[in-house]
Amino acid sequence: MSLCVDSVTGVDVALAVAGPGARAFAFVLDLSFRTVLAVAWYVVAAVLYNHHLSIARPLDPGAAWFALVVGPPLAIFLLYHVVLEVLTSGSTPGKRLAALRVVARDGATASVGALLVRNVFRVIDSLPVVYGVGLVTSMLRDDHVRIGDLAAGTLLVYDHFDARAPARHDRLTRWTAAVQRARRLARGRALDAADAHQMIEDYGLLAHDLARARRAVPESAAHHYLEGAYARAHATLHHGAWHPGDALLSLFRDQLPDVVRWLRPYILWVTLLFVLCVFAGGWMVHTYPALIRLFAAPELIATVERGELWTHSLLNVVPSSVLSLQILTNNIVVSIFAYCAGFLFGLGTFYIVGLNGLMLGAVFAFTAQHGLEGELFGFIVAHGCVEISVMCLSGAAGAAVGEALIRPDTARRADAFRQAALRSGKLLFACALLLVGTGLIEGYVSPDPRFGLATRIVIGVGYWLFMVALLRGWLFGRGGRDRVPA
Repeated sequence: MSLCVDSVTGVDVALAVAGPGARAFAFVLDLSFRTVLAVAWYVVAAVLYNHHLSIARPLDPGAAWFALVVGPPLAIFLLYHVVLEVLTSGSTPGKRLAALRVVARDGATASVGALLVRNVFRVIDSLPVVYGVGLVTSMLRDDHVRIGDLAAGTLLVYDHFDARAPARHDRLTRWTAAVQRARRLARGRALDAADAHQMIEDYGLLAHDLARARRAVPESAAHHYLEGAYARAHATLHHGAWHPGDALLSLFRDQLPDVVRWLRPYILWVTLLFVLCVFAGGWMVHTYPALIRLFAAPELIATVERGELWTHSLLNVVPSSVLSLQILTNNIVVSIFAYCAGFLFGLGTFYIVGLNGLMLGAVFAFTAQHGLEGELFGFIVAHGCVEISVMCLSGAAGAAVGEALIRPDTARRADAFRQAALRSGKLLFACALLLVGTGLIEGYVSPDPRFGLATRIVIGVGYWLFMVALLRGWLFGRGGRDRVPA
């Protein structure tokens, strides 16, 4: 399949869409690369940490073991696609070897937000195993996209940008200069204003020569080279360079508050659902104590029945740094699932939010039966104010995606799904940052008996107020009334 995009020059940009085989080949290459990099880091770091040729985990590993030996390989394996696609505007080593790249549906360079949303939905595409959902979806659809591409409005296309140049051609020097300029400007590295202006002339030149090549010498080396060069010039001119500082400032000062304002009805309904489920879980266990076995592990039940909270021994068993990392990972996974599950017409989101509410209410009712509810509140309050709020925010964003599928406000359901995912997905970035703080609090403050209840309440409420200020844009100079989102 080929994607033809209209251009101001009158010459369509032709992009060949990659099929399931090419996608799978690129994925296998990237999987091999990130696995080798992660394993290599672990082996080298473990040998250096142990001071001898051993990669075994020490009997009493310190925080440095997890920060320098375990953490980086996990980050390499999990963030490989996200980081590389953002830094290279839609490419990875595997995609480059397979001559593929990610583009927007209008042929432009995919935005950072689209690339992030595309990778967040890998959670859905990877189910049940080995990207089963993604592979089946790409095989069934004519444009060969997976769920993440549908949400982000992206395509994986063949990239002939690095195709072999024609051996001899009068315009080859000019084409090469245009290609190099497009690559440079895409990274925001214009030599001067004249260099940027020259790209417009290059675009017209490439369009003119490509039109002639399509008629006179189709399928030639010159034709293929021009197709790639023209596509890259189009992508550069229709997207522009990404400036991280300006993009982040715009996100937190303008875009994020507008997204939160748009999601207000969903936030209210999801929060109400969570609160009702908390009361429902508490009532169930209070009325029928045996039902606690549906919500809690046997070890937790046995500990509470002995008159102790399971949190008392956390610091004795797991170092605070390790505990923070485990909690952070778990919270981010839950939030991503709460968001991505909205793809199931919102049912998955309501299931995750409702189940967590039932579990919290049930555990509080069970501890109250043994006089431990005060201690549990003291453990939760420091981190729980923001942690629970973030789960509700993620669930609200997922509910918005689900409603876009149920009641699309555009002619095509896929377009409504994409618009909702791109808008609501911006909130996940802020949620991930907030969860870093909750992970640190839950690892260092919540299980430490040296922090009194008043201190915990101040930390919890203070961090929650910080979250509100962040989401409202107040930390970055936004003032006055909320603007209507575009």
